[in-house]
Amino acid sequence: MNLIPGQYHELETICNTLIDDEARCVTFISLYGGEGSSTACISVAQRLKSQNKSVLVIDLNPISSFRLDKQLPTLTKLWRFDDISCQLSVMPYQGIEVLTIHNLESIDSAKNKHVLNEAVLRLKQEYDYVLLDMSPALKLNRNNVPLHSLSLCSELTLVTIALGINNEESLCQGVAELKQAGHSNIKLLVSQHSFAPLGERMLLLLQRHSPKWPRLCAFLTSKINKQKWLFKHY
Repeated sequence: MNLIPGQYHELETICNTLIDDEARCVTFISLYGGEGSSTACISVAQRLKSQNKSVLVIDLNPISSFRLDKQLPTLTKLWRFDDISCQLSVMPYQGIEVLTIHNLESIDSAKNKHVLNEAVLRLKQEYDYVLLDMSPALKLNRNNVPLHSLSLCSELTLVTIALGINNEESLCQGVAELKQAGHSNIKLLVSQHSFAPLGERMLLLLQRHSPKWPRLCAFLTSKINKQKWLFKHY
C-alpha cells in the first residue's frame, strides 16, 4: 500500500475538516474500489498520530482486506462488535492500531447499527479517533457491513473518488445510497487523477467526427500520431 507523504497539504486539510466537524469517528469509502480509500485512511491515521493523537483504524472491507499486506501479523483470536473482544484484538500496523475484518467472527454483530454505535463509543474512550475503512458503496458483497450500520456512529463520511475513473452518474448514485442509509455529513475526497494521455483523448474525439469530416480527421490523426509526447502519462 502506497501512503500519501505526510507533508502533503491535502492531509492537513482533511485533518482540519475532522476538527472543524468535531468528527472523531470517520468513514472512508470508495464507489467501486481501487480509488485509494484505504490509502487515504491509513495516511490520515498516520498524520493524526504525528500530531500526538491516538488512532484506531477498523478495516471493514472484505473485498480488499488489510490481511493482504504481509506486514500485518496473524491473529488466531476472533472478535465481535458486541463484546470486549474488539478492544482485545487490536493489532499494530505501520505504526498505528488496526482491527481487521479478516478476524471478525460474525458479520451479524456489525449489521445492527446500535451494536456498532455502542462498540465505537467504547473505543472512543481509548482513542481520540476511530477511522472506518469501508467496503465500496456500489459493490454488492454478502460479507459487506451494511451502509446503514454506520449511520449512528459515523460523524463524517469521506467518499474517495478518482478523476478519470469515476463518472458523475456513479458519484451521484453512491452519494444517494449513503444518504438513504442515514449518512448526513458527506464530503468528497479526490484521491487520484487517472486521465488517459492527451493524444489518446484527441484521437477518440477525431474518431467520433470522422464520418462528418473524414479527410480532415485523417490529416489531424496523422499529425497527432507523430507527436510521441502526447501519449505519455504525466
